[in-house]
Amino acid sequence: MISSLRHMIQHNLVAKIVALVVAVVLWGYVMNDQNPAIEGTYNVQIKLKNVPEGYKVSQENGTVKVKVRGARSLFVSTNSEDFKAYVDLKDAESGKKAYKVQVDTPQGFEVVDEKPSTVEVTLDRIVERKVRAIVNVNGAPAPGVAVAKVSQASSEVVVEGPESAVNEVERVIGYIGLTGKNDSDFDIQVPLTAINAEGREVQEVVVKPSKMYVTIQMARGLMKKIVTVQAAIGDDLDKGYEFVGSKVDPLKIEIAGNEKAIAGVDTLLTEKISLAGVTGNTDRTVKLVLPEGIAVTNQEVVVHLLVKEKKKE
Repeated sequence: MISSLRHMIQHNLVAKIVALVVAVVLWGYVMNDQNPAIEGTYNVQIKLKNVPEGYKVSQENGTVKVKVRGARSLFVSTNSEDFKAYVDLKDAESGKKAYKVQVDTPQGFEVVDEKPSTVEVTLDRIVERKVRAIVNVNGAPAPGVAVAKVSQASSEVVVEGPESAVNEVERVIGYIGLTGKNDSDFDIQVPLTAINAEGREVQEVVVKPSKMYVTIQMARGLMKKIVTVQAAIGDDLDKGYEFVGSKVDPLKIEIAGNEKAIAGVDTLLTEKISLAGVTGNTDRTVKLVLPEGIAVTNQEVVVHLLVKEKKKE
């Protein structure tokens, strides 16, 4: 039986080998003709790997357009979810930087092109900083009653968040609204909001604590008087710039106190306003400096600073 099998294999061996080669070639031709290599494009979600702790991370682009080549049959059962695109942040540093987009494809595919090939990722370190806390009292109390004193639980609070946002915070502020029914002392928890130097709310930061315990002391028989507010301007303006002037809003403000306390007060100064870094017209919200025994309902005013560049000689 073995000899018969050997005879069968060896009989016309050359012809059989030629036939096998021809069959393989024909099979390859047919497969290539029926299942040729083609190109296709997929939009793939970019994921971040090895994200460092203690940072807020943001990326410029969320997807990458991947152009691939492969047999036509591969595209039938493949979709964008089968491709993986990622940015490795293992050695990333704080700040904004472009990172290479890595693409993993299913078996049988070849990457032809990817757009974008890099993506900008920003790492913003999470930090804390102490800032001053100010509570403003708005509105008017009952007739014949004035705000004698506003006592805050603390003059400072902590803000936490991405470093760029925390550095923007100039102070936190809370508001208390008086009505004609307020005729006696009261306590209140006041929500606090982080504010920048221009008086706008700073997003993405957390104020700790988020509320301030405040005591409002009311008094009867206090005298009232309208006085002028004057801005106290610092002398630290950068070279190459000229201070033109300032405007205070409001220019006049009502103060309250006993007759002796308000007798010699005709002007209220603001806290000193630094001009460092000011290169043009800008606004600053600043606190009033109150003499002993003087009370106001709102301790802050807005100062419009007028600054221009010096003419080159």
